[in-house]
Amino acid sequence: MSGSESRAVDVSAAERRGQRFVRFLLAALRIVASTIALVELLQSDWAGGLSASLAWLLFVQVERRWNRSVASAEDASPSESSGR
Repeated sequence: MSGSESRAVDVSAAERRGQRFVRFLLAALRIVASTIALVELLQSDWAGGLSASLAWLLFVQVERRWNRSVASAEDASPSESSGR
């Protein structure tokens, strides 16, 4: 394997680790926001519950869009590598 190929493999592995880390962070933020929303609403703190609910909705939307962009990037990359 040449030097440029090994660097491409390293970058690809680093990108996968980064994607897993981002996916984990988004899931953690989503869980925390939903938990806070539930607790705040049970305590009848409507403003805090609504804010946390909106944060949860935002994290869900970001995660969906991010997963879609990652999937489309993965679909595009095999066609590029098969041309070599």
